Amino acid sequence: MNFVGSAKKLLAGACLSFALVAGQGAMSAAHAEKTPTIILIVDPSMLFNGSLAGQDAARQVREQTEALRDEDLKIREAIQNEVTALHEEKDKLPEEEWQAKALGLQQQLQAHVQTIGLRQQALQLGEAQARAEMAAVIKPIFSELLVKHGAGLLVNQSAVIAGGVDLNITAEAMALLNQRLPKITVTPVDPASLTGAE
Repeated sequence: MNFVGSAKKLLAGACLSFALVAGQGAMSAAHAEKTPTIILIVDPSMLFNGSLAGQDAARQVREQTEALRDEDLKIREAIQNEVTALHEEKDKLPEEEWQAKALGLQQQLQAHVQTIGLRQQALQLGEAQARAEMAAVIKPIFSELLVKHGAGLLVNQSAVIAGGVDLNITAEAMALLNQRLPKITVTPVDPASLTGAE
């Protein structure tokens, strides 16, 4: 009797084990049917700053900024020289004439400062426009690489905490970007043109 009871328990345990194994097999088959999403990683800042077009744009912005700064200093120095000369003539000119000249120089400086500010803004807008042109070339490259690698998602390198080195497509995207957009022109954009003002 004890033997029969033990046999029944053993048989029940064997059936349960088989059921669990079969269930695991079914889950594995279902899991195998749904392929996990491949995630690629890219460093957009590297593409914008390290590519041929990105470096070309940075060079142009740097050169234009330096030229604008030199022009600003030159004009400020010229106005300052006129102010110094005017102060030396204060005792030789009628008060009203001197005040009028002093006011004229002050207005000249204010107008210059405003002009320089607008030109700096125009250069910043031109740089932003160049980056937008780069982005228009980069976007389809990302799409192509997603298809090529059979991936379903592309994430920014800055969002990755660890790992994923073998999934990073930055170098591959960089090669395509350099091929399709080796250089770009940074042209200042008049801020008034964006608001419709004359």
